[in-house]
Amino acid sequence: MRSQRISPDPALSFLALTPRPAERSRAVIAVSTLIVGVCGLVLMPSDYLRPGGAILILIFSLTTIPVALGWLTEKRLPHFETAYVIYADIGVVAVMAMFQSAFLSMPSIAVLVLVSLFAAAFTGTRTLVLHVAYSLCVLGVLTVLSLRDGTEVWVTLSRTLALGSMFATPFAIRMYVAFLRRQVDAAQRDPLTGLLTRRGLYNRMSSMSQSAQGSHGPWTMAATVVDVADFADVDQRFGRDSSVEVLVEIAERLVDASPTEALLARLSTSEFLCVHRARSEESGREESRALGAALESTTLRSAPVTLTTGSITEAVDPHADAGSTLHRLMTRAEATMHRRHAARLQGSTADQSIHDRISALIADGGPDIVFQPVCTAGTGDVVGYEALSRFPDGHGSPQTWFIDANTVGLRVELEVCAIDAAITASAPLPDGAFVAVNASADTILSTDLAGSLVDHMVRRQWVVEVTERDRIEDYDGMGVAVDMLRRAGVLISVDDVGSGYSGLRQLVELRPDVVKLDASIVRGIDSDPMRRAAAISVSTFSREIGAICIFEGVETPEELATAREVGADMVQGYLLGRPLPAASALRTTTPPIRR
Repeated sequence: MRSQRISPDPALSFLALTPRPAERSRAVIAVSTLIVGVCGLVLMPSDYLRPGGAILILIFSLTTIPVALGWLTEKRLPHFETAYVIYADIGVVAVMAMFQSAFLSMPSIAVLVLVSLFAAAFTGTRTLVLHVAYSLCVLGVLTVLSLRDGTEVWVTLSRTLALGSMFATPFAIRMYVAFLRRQVDAAQRDPLTGLLTRRGLYNRMSSMSQSAQGSHGPWTMAATVVDVADFADVDQRFGRDSSVEVLVEIAERLVDASPTEALLARLSTSEFLCVHRARSEESGREESRALGAALESTTLRSAPVTLTTGSITEAVDPHADAGSTLHRLMTRAEATMHRRHAARLQGSTADQSIHDRISALIADGGPDIVFQPVCTAGTGDVVGYEALSRFPDGHGSPQTWFIDANTVGLRVELEVCAIDAAITASAPLPDGAFVAVNASADTILSTDLAGSLVDHMVRRQWVVEVTERDRIEDYDGMGVAVDMLRRAGVLISVDDVGSGYSGLRQLVELRPDVVKLDASIVRGIDSDPMRRAAAISVSTFSREIGAICIFEGVETPEELATAREVGADMVQGYLLGRPLPAASALRTTTPPIRR
């Protein structure tokens, strides 16, 4: 089961288990600080200030500007919030001392109340208590001085009690926030197992990221996915009560076997996740292997089940979006789990010879690579090539090889091997000519294609073609993976448009840079009105989204002429060049395509 993209819940995110303010809260505090500074500037012309008081107020008002900017800065000094409380306490009391009488300065206590509200939300209990005690002492001193100056007793006491009672507010808010946090924590946990829900997992990960604001360098994160492969059979054979016991027992064993600081979640009916920081990639892999082994090798008390695990360990940016980080970890761990499960199945039911044959090919460096030229529709100049795999005779077409590899759990490994071989084989091709490689959704989701291609971007543009024949079950995950490829400079192409069952959704969701019309539509386009209409629709759609449209399978001059007429940007087919090894495929090239 593919993981779904986790999105933050506004209410739960606001109550994330960390005292640090969110981005909007920082903006509000910055604006409030500036407003207090403006209040000081407005006060300067007053006749109720002591001599020289206006100058001191001007100085403190100006200091609110860098302090406000400090709130808007992503990376702040350690203990910035506590320092802000101290700064406010000193500044407010200094301004209060500039009034000619203590009674006139008493309303400024309201600013200290405002500071106490901030302290209740974003600092520890000790800081809040010390601030309130300090503020009450200041209020007491002002009361005594007001009475000594001859201010009416009842008016002074009324003002003192009114201002003093306001300091109960931050403690009430703190108790209410604690209650809400308990409610949120309960809402973020699965009621059956007590593990985190997807939402709770996101918020805990967000809290970890926020606590890392001052850290430098990437984190090493390990993620392990656990799934009950035959859960439906358990529910049917043993009943609902037994299936519930299975889930509870798995959750208990996951808690016992996981590292102490791990985040544990129930992702779906029978799927669980463990995410934790590791000291290094090696230690993370070792901990994940130990966790998987402990779960898979333990017999449950409740019912016989088959547990399948998959894990991934990689470096992540602690400042990156928590949802994207979690989604990438889960998706890659799930892909590993599915490959292990497929490999396990092939050991008992699939043809072992298929697995051995494909494994041997991968070990030998993968398939041979040939390159078919891609030309501009207008001039026929070669601007790039598509890398195509050629396999040993006797076992079917290239498509058959990839289908067989998928059956025995080796499709991703075979595709990665073919892409690596294409990178190596493309060396003789002219600089500036783009090269397109094919990859399935599973390969894009579970491997680091960007890392494989980025070192080869200097000489040429690389294009990753996603075939429309393959079902994409996790469009959210593909969106994240495709964005990573684009950030690395790789173009995204939707291949075989018109041949699969994904229809327009794949085009809309992936937002491709290149759209390739399948040869089955291009063949006979010059004489078939239906094919011509379909080609016009695809080329018009491509133009509207700013994508390059390539017509595949052009084999006759008439098809080429019609492709030009209906709006093809580029063409590919036997008329323009057959797939050949790189050394034989060379022709004059023009600069690489760009969006």
